[in-house]
Amino acid sequence: MQIASIEEINQFLENAKSLIRKGKYDFIPRKKNLDGLALLGITQKLAKSELLELTYRQYDRGPIPDIDRLSDIVWEFIKEIDTNLAYIKIKIDQRGCVCLSFHPSSGPTSLPYKDR
Repeated sequence: MQIASIEEINQFLENAKSLIRKGKYDFIPRKKNLDGLALLGITQKLAKSELLELTYRQYDRGPIPDIDRLSDIVWEFIKEIDTNLAYIKIKIDQRGCVCLSFHPSSGPTSLPYKDR
């Protein structure tokens, strides 16, 4: 697996955050995501705020092909929320920034830039 550079991650996050701020954002309300938010003690609105706070230090994997749409690229992050680790998978497509997954992490994680 190839690891994205800090510059690539920052560019992706800058684009994703810009889209979110412009209202071009979609949260996929799968049962696992809704249950995951409840387990993490946050709402969809707070999840959106957490996305705006992501940094390269929370990068776990990507860019990798979306398993549902191979032409799309996804990025995965692991973010600590209170004392829990949340798994976050996002992509950019015609809708804007799309949050595909947001739930407690079940590991394993790589977090190559965690301590930088």
